[in-house]
Amino acid sequence: MPTDLAEERAAGSAPLVSTVLPLLAAGACGAVLPVQSRVNGVLSEQVGALPAATLSFGSGLVVLTLLLGLAPLRRRAAVIWSAVRSGGLRRWQVVGGVGGALLVASQTYAVPQVGVTAFLVAVIGGQSVSALLVDRVGLGPGPAQPLRVGRAAAALLAVVGVAVASSARPADDGPGGGAGVGFALALTLVCAAGALTSVQQALNGVVTTVSRAPVATAWVNFLTGTLTLVLIGLVSSAAGGLRPSAVAPGLPWWAWTGGVMGIVFIALAAYAVQHLPVLVFALVTITTQLLVGMLLDALDPVGRAALGPQLLLGVLLALTASVWAALARPSRRRGVSSPAAAPHR
Repeated sequence: MPTDLAEERAAGSAPLVSTVLPLLAAGACGAVLPVQSRVNGVLSEQVGALPAATLSFGSGLVVLTLLLGLAPLRRRAAVIWSAVRSGGLRRWQVVGGVGGALLVASQTYAVPQVGVTAFLVAVIGGQSVSALLVDRVGLGPGPAQPLRVGRAAAALLAVVGVAVASSARPADDGPGGGAGVGFALALTLVCAAGALTSVQQALNGVVTTVSRAPVATAWVNFLTGTLTLVLIGLVSSAAGGLRPSAVAPGLPWWAWTGGVMGIVFIALAAYAVQHLPVLVFALVTITTQLLVGMLLDALDPVGRAALGPQLLLGVLLALTASVWAALARPSRRRGVSSPAAAPHR
């Protein structure tokens, strides 16, 4: 009887672990990104976009490195590097942090100009198109998926949503149309960075099948991301395009918390994609991203100025594209490869 009772409890807890908790993690990811965008945007207004992104990633790397003082996490991180040295993981599979770094850099540059909601719409558009290729070639921990007409049409609809959102401020154009062009350029850059996040999430899923520790995967992300931003900063400084600026004394304390939020986002995402189909994960995060982003914009004068009919239409198109993409997937559940099989992908 005790054995039967234990088996019943294990069976009852399985849906919680395999479905409910990953869904909650995906929802939390979606809620974190808009808040991080606002926080990093405030920091970038003081020190500049690239320094703010570097400070955000660098602070996250410091926190994670301190956490590696815990022996279990240190062993999990060592497993990743051992897999790279043995060929179990290819070198390019551990550089997903480059995509995250470029997203944070675009975040710190674009959010002060376009608001959180427009930023998120552009990220969604880039993710939707990139996800087609990511699933087609099988970059993630699951098997490759064929390119389907429904998903391609959904991705196109997401791009239309970005185009509609990018025209949300025609009244801001000056005599030369500079403000409107700047708005559209910012969204284009964010769209490109958003495309890289699909690659990042797929690679993180593969790394986590080996490390079995999302926090260890996050540390690898922050290491490669920080090195990427430092390299970009050095090149920009050598070219004379980066000028250091002093931090204003009135900068709120929470403007320095973007790195910690990034840790939460990457760790939760690495956990969630082990249990959810990628498009289900994307659908949940996109929904919470847009809802929280619109709330933050409604509370901010800059973001509120962009919350007009065109931007709201872009949001609706992006959400519709996400639902369409999810419904266009095959009905069978995507399998997750074992750690032994993942390296040979």
